[in-house]
Amino acid sequence: MACIRTYVTLRIFSESFDVGAIGAVLDLTPTSTRVRNALSSRRFEREGALWKYSSKDQLESIDPQDHIDWLLSRLSGSEKKFDLLRDAGCVADVFCFLETGEQGGFTMNSLQMGTLCNLGLDLTWDIYRAEVQT
Repeated sequence: MACIRTYVTLRIFSESFDVGAIGAVLDLTPTSTRVRNALSSRRFEREGALWKYSSKDQLESIDPQDHIDWLLSRLSGSEKKFDLLRDAGCVADVFCFLETGEQGGFTMNSLQMGTLCNLGLDLTWDIYRAEVQT
């Protein structure tokens, strides 16, 4: 697959857990946060907060495996931390953005899949096909 651009983001959603405390639990500094805003006109902002930790602008690689490895290396051994967050009502997943210019694919290796499984993290792919300039 001719990947043009890619990044992964650990996303943690919470209706009640303080987004500042999420980083403390994971010992990571978020790349972005959104606090809950009960007065917002947007439903998703009224219903909960969002904490993100992303490889966007952190790696130059256009190989999705490199971005997944980058994230998983920072989460290694955090199974109990994710259990704590889930027990506090948080929902966590990994979001992978991928923009490609051609047909094709790539492989997630079994170590990556096993680590995601052990952490209890689902992976969502958001794949876009770029318009080819002629």
